Amino acid sequence: MEKIFTLLLLTASFNSFADTPYIGVDYMMSDIEISNENATPKGALIRAGISNNNMAFEAHYLASNTSDNIYNTELNLDKSLALYFVMQSDVVNGFGLDVSLGYAKNQVVVSNPSTSINGDYKYDGFSWGVAMHQQIPYLENTQIRLGYQSLFKGDDIEITGYTLGFVYHF
Repeated sequence: MEKIFTLLLLTASFNSFADTPYIGVDYMMSDIEISNENATPKGALIRAGISNNNMAFEAHYLASNTSDNIYNTELNLDKSLALYFVMQSDVVNGFGLDVSLGYAKNQVVVSNPSTSINGDYKYDGFSWGVAMHQQIPYLENTQIRLGYQSLFKGDDIEITGYTLGFVYHF
């Protein structure tokens, strides 16, 4: 009898701490600023995470759709991989706020036919973001999300972006 009670208590405690997985897709208007000059390539961002008690762990994968140039030098945020700890507010009247802190690995492809600046450059480091989301009426567990993401800030380069997308909680 004691073993059954312990098993029931353990099962109940796991259910009270149940994780909620989610997945999302965003459109990102990124901004690569180098020495006060800006390039704005666009990309698609896929996010996946597990949320529990207003905290989450989230992974991002960003792939660029377009490139932009600064003085005939093409810049493309080829890909970005990131892992975040997300602090989530309570949802009030369908709205919520998320603050993300983490680490991102970014790869920027640079090409200029008239110079030798061509190549892949890696920018890895601290990353953070803020996002507001709203539940979509009549679509349970689905939210629309608007956010700001800082992927890297270094000596002469800063990689940021605005995102707009959807998130579905399972």
